[in-house]
Order: sequence, then structure tokens, then C-alpha cells
Amino acid sequence: MKSNNNSSAAQITRAYAWMLFALTTIISLAIITVVGYNLVENKRQQAISLMGSLQHSFIDNQPDWDYWAYTSPIDTSNTFVKITDDFPKKPTKTFYSKNTESFLDNTWDTWPLLSHIQYQDDQGFYYHILTTKTDKKGKKIHYEIWLSLNNAIHLFRLILEIIISITLLGFIVGAWLISLLAKRLNAPLVHLTVTAHKIVERPEMTHHEKLPVPQRPQEVHDLSLEFNRLLSHLNQQVIRDHQFVSDASHELRTPLAGIRGHVALIKRHGTAHPEIIANSLSFIDTESQRMQELIEDLLQLSRMDHAHLTLATTDMTTLIQTISQRYQTQIPQPVQLQLQANVSASVNAPSVEQILIGLLANASKYSPPDQPIIISLTQHQHNVYLTVADQGVGISAADKVKIFERFYRVDSSRSQKIAGTGLGLAIVARLVTLNHGKIVVTDNQPTGSQFRINFTAASPNS
Repeated sequence: MKSNNNSSAAQITRAYAWMLFALTTIISLAIITVVGYNLVENKRQQAISLMGSLQHSFIDNQPDWDYWAYTSPIDTSNTFVKITDDFPKKPTKTFYSKNTESFLDNTWDTWPLLSHIQYQDDQGFYYHILTTKTDKKGKKIHYEIWLSLNNAIHLFRLILEIIISITLLGFIVGAWLISLLAKRLNAPLVHLTVTAHKIVERPEMTHHEKLPVPQRPQEVHDLSLEFNRLLSHLNQQVIRDHQFVSDASHELRTPLAGIRGHVALIKRHGTAHPEIIANSLSFIDTESQRMQELIEDLLQLSRMDHAHLTLATTDMTTLIQTISQRYQTQIPQPVQLQLQANVSASVNAPSVEQILIGLLANASKYSPPDQPIIISLTQHQHNVYLTVADQGVGISAADKVKIFERFYRVDSSRSQKIAGTGLGLAIVARLVTLNHGKIVVTDNQPTGSQFRINFTAASPNS
């Protein structure tokens, strides 16, 4: 068996794995973005609140750090503040909260990542906010706050690690489960393929092999049923072909044996007994003619296996009248017509003539010479029915389903007293099919058989 890399299970696994990877990546990025944004936004709100409390704590041109720390809504121990007053005609003063001066010693290494977010190697991440307040006298006070983001960054990193771990774990487990599911869904197809491979590799086939039909999934169930139908059709065709070859060989062997026997008879006794030559030549002529008819019928059936007839609107009433009148002189039985007037069908006229002659010849062979053969023609809505009925020996129920097979002849007709190749009704059935019709055989009353053909009626506008 070939590699499974291109199997449907592998393709399903790869497709769903990529989909799962893309989905988990998008969800992870969305979570990280939302969490990061909310952490930064929370710090921004805290910084704004701290800035408000800081401005209220700047009293008498100097900050009250204790009051600021007391009134601030958050812990100010890791928050740094720098206040600079810029009064006209006065020297600039700068005020620092606790540890702010040492914190600002590393200011030279600070670099902005995003708006208001700064980073120092020794201090970490801080949210920086700068506000300038100017009064009516032109006094300016600059407030700067650095609010630590390290706790938020630690929390963000922890969330990020958890999300990445869950994503990787979910991807691995999901891909594994998808692979198992794909293999489970693909198992019936694999079993079907293996069984078909074993059937093909089998040295001798019985032509009755079948593929397993799983109950699930429904698509594979339906596919298996259709495969079995196709396999059954092909097996039946092979069996029919084998039987056809066997029957053809038998049918040809019989006249050939007779011909060779009479040739040998002439060689041995022709000189001493010249009276046997005429009888032998007559027999040879009859058997060779029978072989010629058989071969011509075989060639005709072979051509019809791949034939296609052109159908056209045909006046069936007139056609049947013409054929029956012309053929009446070739059979002893009287032909009676029961034809509905002005019946037209979509058929191939030459093939319909051949069908009717074949049915009349068959009826004539198995009917007494004084009993009529009745041809009827009727139309009902979109269907045209052509029936040929005789009052002969009839056909048993077991034989009715086989008489259209090649070389099949009912037991009572296998005698050489009734001439024929056993291909006449097979040719008729094939021509009916090529005309898109159906043929059935039923019992005639009180005795005999009737063959009924259903053609498609011609369209009124055609």
C-alpha cells in the first residue's frame, strides 16, 4: 500500500491542525491584547488619580508629601514624583518625593516604548505622566509622576506564559484528537480499499465477490452499495460473456462436426457409393448456411453493444401495416391486425421493422400453422404499446426471465426440428433498448405467448 501522507485522514489532520493553530493564535493574541490594554489603562487611571491628589497636596508653594501619601488611592511607596515651580522673577525650585532623586539618576538610560511608558534597566517599567498647571499670574508648576508597572508586567508575563502553555497543549492534544477522529472516519474507506486490493490480487475469482458495507458514515455506506452494484453488474457481464463464448463454441461445434463427418464420409465412400454425395452436399449446404446465419447474428449483436440509433417521429400504424403485409407471404400462419389509427412514436423505423419481423418469426416457429398471429397497436397518454400474440406452445414462468439471453432456447425448442440460432430474441431485446423501450412476455389466452413492447409516444409538436 502507498504512504499515508496523502490519505484523506492525513489531509484532514493537516487542515484541521492549521485551522486549530490559527484559531488558538488569534484567540491568544486577542487575550494578550485585551489584558495588556486593560493593565495599561488601569495604570493610566491610577496615574490621573495620583496627579489630582498631588496637585491638591501642593500648598503654599511646596508639596505636603505626607498628606499626598495619605490621600492617594494607591500605595505610593513605588511611585516617584518630581515637582518644579517656574515662577516669574524667582529661581526655579524642584521638589522630589522619597527616593525620586536616586531613581532619576538613571534617567539617561530611560527610553520610551509607547506613549507614557518608559523602561530602565535597573528600575523596570514605569508609567510616566507630565502635567503643567499655570495660574493667572503666570506661575507654572510642572508635575511629573512615575508609576511602577512592574507588578502589572509580572502579572502580564504570567498570563502570557499560561496562555502560551495552554495554546501549545491545546494544539498538540487537538491535533492528536483530530488525527484519531480522521483515522476513525477514514477506516471504512481503508478497509474498502484493502478488500478491493485483495479481490484484485486473488488468483482465481468466483465473480460473486462483494465489498464490505459499513453502516457509518453514510457516504461510505452509499459508496459501498454503489460499488457492489457496479461489481455485481461487471461480474454478471463477465459470467454472461463466458457463457456466450461457451454457447457460441457449442453452437458452432455442432454444425462443424456434422460438416466434417459428411466430408469424411464422401472421402471414404464417395467413389464406391456416389449416391451419398448429393445427400451429404445438401447437409453441408444446410449446416454452412446455419453457421453463416449464426455468425451474422453474432456480428450484429456485437455491433449493437456500442450502437446508437437516431430516433424520429414515425407513423407506427402505417409502418406495421406495411411490414405485416410484406412478411405474411413468408409464414403459414395468418396475421391479424388490431391497430389504433394515427399512432406515432419516437423510434428508429428500420429497427422497429427488424423487431417486428423477429417477433413474427419467433411466433411462427412455435405456433400451429392454422392459428393466427395477432398484432395490436394502442396508445395511452405518452406510451405506445406494440403487442405480438400467438397461440403456440407458450413459455414457462422459469423461461420467461431468460428467453432474451443469448443462445437461450426453451427445452422444448432445443430439438433440431425447430430451426434457429438462439439469438433472435436477444437481438429484439437489444433493439428495443436502443429505441428507449421496454419488452415483456406474458401468457396469451387461452394458450400461447404475447410479447408487449412499450415505446415513447411522439410529441404532438414534433
